[in-house]
Amino acid sequence: MDPVSRRYGGVNEGANRGRVSVLRWISKSDALVLVKAEQAEIEERFDGCAMCACVAGGARGRAVLASNAAAVAMLDRFAARPGHVVVVLRRHVEAIAELSWEEHAGVQRLAWEAARALSEVMSPVRVYVAALGSSKAIGISFPHHHVHVIPLADGGEMDRPAEVLTWRHGIHVFEAGEEEAFAERLRAAWPAPVPAPSAEVG
Repeated sequence: MDPVSRRYGGVNEGANRGRVSVLRWISKSDALVLVKAEQAEIEERFDGCAMCACVAGGARGRAVLASNAAAVAMLDRFAARPGHVVVVLRRHVEAIAELSWEEHAGVQRLAWEAARALSEVMSPVRVYVAALGSSKAIGISFPHHHVHVIPLADGGEMDRPAEVLTWRHGIHVFEAGEEEAFAERLRAAWPAPVPAPSAEVG
């Protein structure tokens, strides 16, 4: 087991502090093998953009936690830490300056909601929210605008940004059935939508 998994030990059941199965840790090289196995379909159907594939859903629809007109929030199948959520803009846009304000607000709304749900379910010491993405597709990163929401276990040296936002130490993947079960717990803790303000009359 890698050092991160030893410290996490599983995913807390909120106030009950129970545990579910530890996500399986795999090395970066093993993760790249999984990525390469899907590359041909992504190239053919989504012009090489894995983020567009995420938005399209398909077999990973069970990982979707919430969505709005601008974006989709889902569990990251290649998680930097257990509970890792990624919020993906629906439209293929590669620069944040090209987003409309409504799109940017929609992405940030889902990131905030994800942080609230993760805090309720996992009781992390901190939640990182980071907009990353490479300038061109490189297999493990894509320019399509997306935001990572990552719960941290203890705030120690291994939870420093440079140690979290990398595949250098390997990543965590769900075993059969774990992804859907954990997604259900996050959906149950997801903040209720805020009604739009009514227009003033007069």
